[in-house]
Amino acid sequence: MDSSKILPISVGFAGLGILLIAIAQTGKSKKGNAFQDGSSASESINAKEIATILYNAMKEANFTNTEKRKTILTTLTGINEAQFSWIVKAFGNRYYNTLTGNVYFALWQTPVKHPLKVWLKEELSDSDYQLLKSNYPKYL
Repeated sequence: MDSSKILPISVGFAGLGILLIAIAQTGKSKKGNAFQDGSSASESINAKEIATILYNAMKEANFTNTEKRKTILTTLTGINEAQFSWIVKAFGNRYYNTLTGNVYFALWQTPVKHPLKVWLKEELSDSDYQLLKSNYPKYL
């Protein structure tokens, strides 16, 4: 076969491969952080956005415990266990000072990253944490 005919055929196969990959990708979330359990689009959440809301509520030392509690519990209202797993993943591990209850560290302290479980346990009362734990036993 003539080499001048091989190149157009190779380019054609490469283009077909790219097209097939693009078609396969259309079924996936564009943001990559939304939860979808497959039952309906109305049950999808933006886990990254919820993780950010939780983080912002808990990181501030000037929020009252009542404000933090209300924000946390309101944000997690209606979230099922599978969706909560995506929130935990989106939250990841973030710097948290368990002595002061915020993200500020003194010069002599070594900053330590903690998962959402630790943040919630530190920020909520025992009864509020137990309530969340009963809703999300695999993750808290």
